Amino acid sequence: MILLTRLYIYRASQQRSPAEDFLTEAFVEWLRLAGKAGLMAQALKDLLRLPPAQCLPPGDDGSTIRWSSQHVIGPGFRGSGKRPDIVGQADNFFLVIENKIGACFTQYDDDEGSVTQLELYADYQRLQQVNCGGVVLLTHHTDAPAGWAEPVVTWSAIHHWLSRLLPELASGASGSVAVLNYWTQHLIAFIEENGMSGTRIALSDIIALPAFERLRAGMRGLGILARKELTRRAGGQVFRGLSVPRGWTSGWFNEPLFFGVIMTPEGVKADDADFVLWCGVLASKAYEITPHTQGIPELSVGLGAWTKCLMNDNRAMGLKVELPEIFAATTPNMTWSIDWKPRESNAENGLFVVQARLSLIELYQQAGDDFWDDPAISFFSKACDALLSLPDDKWKMIESLVG
Repeated sequence: MILLTRLYIYRASQQRSPAEDFLTEAFVEWLRLAGKAGLMAQALKDLLRLPPAQCLPPGDDGSTIRWSSQHVIGPGFRGSGKRPDIVGQADNFFLVIENKIGACFTQYDDDEGSVTQLELYADYQRLQQVNCGGVVLLTHHTDAPAGWAEPVVTWSAIHHWLSRLLPELASGASGSVAVLNYWTQHLIAFIEENGMSGTRIALSDIIALPAFERLRAGMRGLGILARKELTRRAGGQVFRGLSVPRGWTSGWFNEPLFFGVIMTPEGVKADDADFVLWCGVLASKAYEITPHTQGIPELSVGLGAWTKCLMNDNRAMGLKVELPEIFAATTPNMTWSIDWKPRESNAENGLFVVQARLSLIELYQQAGDDFWDDPAISFFSKACDALLSLPDDKWKMIESLVG
């Protein structure tokens, strides 16, 4: 079975995230390639940290080790039918590798009592009656059971070791080393993409903290202006059945992602609402509402309707055509976006979003070194007026999407 076929069985679903299984398959492939490149003895000793007595004997390069994933414990052994993640076996060698990211160990119970996964695999390995090998735990967050004395290797340690190996592989001349070099680079990238390479903070990030605090204070001030403008133009605390939630707005419409005010049907919390009207500073993704340019906060006035309507709904598609013409007439110099897109939680249903936006960079260009209050108030007031003054038939159409 080729690697891609093995990986395909771990494709994502609503019930599982396949990262742990993908990592297992990627690593077992790396072990196969390391054996072909003549680096297995080094990997067992320095990467998997097997004690010298459990490593390969002198002169054995490990090229004959057969590596397999989802190995099945056969009949006649305790735990028959269980599947260690990775097994490497050869004459006088048997190694079991269990891979964990954050999952707990399962417990195995039978007439002999109760044992953890690792204890079961250690017993299985001992019964092979070989001199070399053992059981190794690869882990990210999962701790080994109390009293576990076999090697425990973190994925961050594997990342560091592989990164140090790259220069050696890059200088290799053989084809097998070139293939291992290619696979190692991608394995390192996979570990990094899944946030398992360890913690490292650049000096520039450390000295950026005071600037971030100033930015957050500024966005908080702009959010206060937004609250005043929306509530004033909505006629107080209630508009068309929408009201400002009491207390904490909850969910993602909060600092440090959003600074401002929201209104929801009957003032329910934001994460309990399927219709949200907002006015403020959108600094990062809040629910499925994102700034136009990732990483650049923006002034934002808009509404979102999380519907159960299918993507071919004529009402939503009609609004997407009609509303730009209305906003072009009422606010000709303002940027609006009207989106009808699949919901992240259910791609069959649509999310209707109407949003006016002005990035903080554009606001800076308008205000220069002067205070930002006046241009921000101008944006909030004009956008709120345009949104709240939509014709009744358009408002009813929007409301019907969530009705």
